[in-house]
Amino acid sequence: MIPRYQEFAPRADLAAHVRCMWLFEGGEETEDQRIAPDGCAELIVHFGRPYLERAPDGSAIRQTPVVFAGQLTRPLHLRADGPAGVIGVRFHPAGSYGYLGQAADRYTDRRTPLESGLDLAGLDEAARLTAVQDHVAARLAANPAPRDSAVEAAVERLRAGQPVEASRDLQRRFARIVGVPPRMLAAILRFRSVFDALNEPGVTSWTDAAQAAGYFDHPQLARDFRRFVGCTPTQFLNQQAGLASSLAQV
Repeated sequence: MIPRYQEFAPRADLAAHVRCMWLFEGGEETEDQRIAPDGCAELIVHFGRPYLERAPDGSAIRQTPVVFAGQLTRPLHLRADGPAGVIGVRFHPAGSYGYLGQAADRYTDRRTPLESGLDLAGLDEAARLTAVQDHVAARLAANPAPRDSAVEAAVERLRAGQPVEASRDLQRRFARIVGVPPRMLAAILRFRSVFDALNEPGVTSWTDAAQAAGYFDHPQLARDFRRFVGCTPTQFLNQQAGLASSLAQV
C-alpha cells in the first residue's frame, strides 16, 4: 500500500491552539519508523491498527486507540504490523496546555492513553475529522486555561530563529506550557529546519542543509540526529517510506 499523508487546516474555533489536522494511511511495515521531534505535542487517534511502539528494552508495546503524544526530546520508534490509519491533531508549541488542563511537561517523551469516547470506525474521512475536532473543542471548553502572552511571544521568537533571554520564572512557565524549556525547543526547531532546508534551491547535500539551518558543520548535525532520532542522516533518508518520512517532509 502506498502511504498517504495529508494535512488539513483546523476549524476557526481551534486555530489558536491547533496548528493543523493530519491524516495518514499506510500498510504493514518491515522496519521501525524513526519519528523526529518537531516542537509540537499531538493527539493521535487510530482508526486502523494502532502502532507498535519500541520500548527502551527493545520490546514492542501496542499503542491504545487514542493517545496524547507529548513533546519529543529523544528517539521514538514505531512500526505498523497491519493496515495503519491515523487522524492527528498537531498543536501549536504552546497550544496543548489548554487541551490538557494541566502542565504539558508531565507528558514530555510520553504517549499517554486517553479515555476519550472517540470511535472513528465506520466513519468517512470528513466525519472522522469532525469527530476529532469536536472532541478537542470540548476539552478546550472544559479546561479554560488562560494563555500566557510572554510564553507565546518567546515561542514565536524561537520559531523565527531569534534568541530568547528568559528569566527563571519565564523558563518555568515556558516548560509547563510548552512541555520543554526554551533551550530545548530552540534545539528541536533548528533540527527540524534541516528538513525544510533540504527543499530549498541550491541545497544539494546534508552539509548544505546543516549550514542553512545554522549548524557549524555536518558532524554537529550528525550528533543531533543521534540525539533526536537515533541514527545517521543517511539512515533516516533511506528508511522505508511511511509515517516518519511523511512527517519529516511537511
